[in-house]
Amino acid sequence: MAADRWDGQDAAVRRHHEGTRIDAGCSERSVGSGQGRRTDAARIGIIPPGVDARGKPHSVRLYSIASPRNGERPRYNNLSLTIKRVTQDHDGNAVAGPGSNYMCDLAIGAEVKVVGPYGANILMPNHPGSSLMMICTGTGSAPMRAMTEWRRRRVGLKDGGELLLFFGACTPSELPYFGPLTKLPKDFIDVNAFSRVPGRPKQYVQDLIRERGDAVVKLLLDENAYVYVCGLKGMEQGVEEAFRDVCRQRRVDWDELRRGATADECDPMTRSTACSE
Repeated sequence: MAADRWDGQDAAVRRHHEGTRIDAGCSERSVGSGQGRRTDAARIGIIPPGVDARGKPHSVRLYSIASPRNGERPRYNNLSLTIKRVTQDHDGNAVAGPGSNYMCDLAIGAEVKVVGPYGANILMPNHPGSSLMMICTGTGSAPMRAMTEWRRRRVGLKDGGELLLFFGACTPSELPYFGPLTKLPKDFIDVNAFSRVPGRPKQYVQDLIRERGDAVVKLLLDENAYVYVCGLKGMEQGVEEAFRDVCRQRRVDWDELRRGATADECDPMTRSTACSE
């Protein structure tokens, strides 16, 4: 597999400020899913070249696929990834993540070692009229972008329900796909995005959920709505607390709603999946 930029030309890996495209070309390995070989929001592994500080080969780095099930470019064997360049550790110390920096610095024509795809735990509903509530932060937007793009490509069929998206990041530059999403028709997707601004109180994705309580509760009460959560570890707890708050304000018992849904095997929170990038 080789590297190139997003310029519309045939190439193996194209990169821009939002992601990296990988093209297997005529390889026997299928990275798209025209034949159902991968599920929505699966992940692939990248093996950075070289060795780590212990002199051992780098381990596989997993990245969520940001392309719909038929690939980034339909009928071509390719996909896109959403990668954040790691330059600091959790304590703020300078560090160069071997996987993310390798992928972000790929030269045109560079070969990339790929393994996978992995995962089958985020599945889009296929039945007509189904609605999606998508909640994500940072690179957790990758599977949401995949599902949104799949729905966009099928918009002419008019078989999809509502799309409600909540996503955010620490800074405006870390809001993947924000520009393209804002250009989509409002009647196609309801986008709620935030980024933290210096000098202002911190904002979290659950704050947006509370602000849009009416729309959220409407989908929580819809038997044909599915909820997806993808972001930092532990994020699901804050989301569920926000669900409980907006339900209580509208005289809906969240705990009863969840118990009843569980009995019908359609618990909105078991339908959601929390991922950690």
